[in-house]
Amino acid sequence: MSASSINENMVAKVSASEAPVPWCEEFKKMISGMDFATSRAPELQEFRLDMRRKLQTFNDSNIPEGSTVASLTARRMAVAKGMFGRLGAGVNIEPPSLLFGAATPSVSIHDYAPVFIGDRVLIGPDACICPITHAPDPDVRREASGTSFARPIRIEDDCWIGARALILPGVRVGRGSTVAAGAVVTKDVEPYSLVGGVPAKLIRRLDRPR
Repeated sequence: MSASSINENMVAKVSASEAPVPWCEEFKKMISGMDFATSRAPELQEFRLDMRRKLQTFNDSNIPEGSTVASLTARRMAVAKGMFGRLGAGVNIEPPSLLFGAATPSVSIHDYAPVFIGDRVLIGPDACICPITHAPDPDVRREASGTSFARPIRIEDDCWIGARALILPGVRVGRGSTVAAGAVVTKDVEPYSLVGGVPAKLIRRLDRPR
């Protein structure tokens, strides 16, 4: 179920974003897990349009004469810095990317809900990280007039998210874990675990670093 009040702690965290943030009441509701509607907020609509412009530039396949791998990477990552709240040193994102508010390599991250990705995380092609959801009860959805609510997703340090994996709202993928290709992760993954399947289940425990 959606939250009932603004989460000031989450607002403070998002305030540290190094990229532009569409501050408005609907955005605060969204990052707090409350019902929100993009249609009620011109700021969110303009933000989405601006992100699509940036994404188009990020995915530009043109290779100017004299380009190097390093120069193309630098050009691409300069655009990415305007799409992410924060990027650590050494981050590389390969095109193509699809996003609604944020981007990772060939990954869809839906809307603007908080997604926390740790250090040294690998994300395979066509993975989907989806923090936006709706109430399962059709009567509740009807009463909410089509609004959405968000449940933040956290992917901790040293994880590997396989190709075409789907991470659902509110999930935490514990440190050092691997999500197999095509898995649908519906609940938290314990640290140093290998999970796979639909829905994802524990396959085996992984060795912790010495």
